[in-house]
Amino acid sequence: MSALTFGYAFARSSFMVMLTHRLRYLVGVFNYFIYASVHWYVWAAVFHEQTTVATWNLAAMQTYVCVNWIVRSTYFSNADSLLAARIRKGEITSDLLRPGSLLLQFYASAVGEMLFRGLFMGLPVGIAVALAYGLQGPADALSAAAFLVSVILAFHLFFALNFITGLAAVLVENLQGFLWAKFLLLQFLSGQLLPLEFFPPWARTFMEWSPFPGIAYTPMALYLGRIPHERIAAELAFQAAWTAVLLACCQFGWMGVRRRLSALGG
Repeated sequence: MSALTFGYAFARSSFMVMLTHRLRYLVGVFNYFIYASVHWYVWAAVFHEQTTVATWNLAAMQTYVCVNWIVRSTYFSNADSLLAARIRKGEITSDLLRPGSLLLQFYASAVGEMLFRGLFMGLPVGIAVALAYGLQGPADALSAAAFLVSVILAFHLFFALNFITGLAAVLVENLQGFLWAKFLLLQFLSGQLLPLEFFPPWARTFMEWSPFPGIAYTPMALYLGRIPHERIAAELAFQAAWTAVLLACCQFGWMGVRRRLSALGG
């Protein structure tokens, strides 16, 4: 079986599994709409009569948080907890017998889930939020195109970080607390809750050189035109470089886990 056929089979299977749980995703649409709504009114209260806060105006800030939640509803996945559960239960040993790698299996499943979530969560949430509140559109055509490329890279970054976290279950008996801590830290380090301009200079410098802003801040900065046209290519290249590094870490991490399982008789 070729890698393409193997990947397609898992992507299709993931999409069909999601399709059988439609009610769950109807509830998800409502939840993400609530998340966006809460942040919309929170920032309205924060700005109150102020024109700008940390170089952001109210309309841009509300668009930033709302579109961020819409995008997140599309690429979010639980690859970390699913992988950790397979390792903890010993089910991971069966993956050693499959013709394709575990990384390809989880990646293809994440792609299938993303396609489903984009159609049945991201799109409905986006329409609902736009109708309820109105949102700023992309700054221009180039910013819109760069935003779409950046979102695709953001999906890969998010997947890679989740996969690496899930592999840590080999070393940690109970990963639940670690998963929760990662979830909370990622909210801030990625710029999901606050743009980088709201952080002190030392924290912002660290974040700008890390892969985390590529998950949320970079796509939205491109969308709103806060990154000049002459810097767009460099920003996307930086995001792509971190994506390649983290995906390579996923591959090497899985190879290490596989050797460990084989040595233990898995």
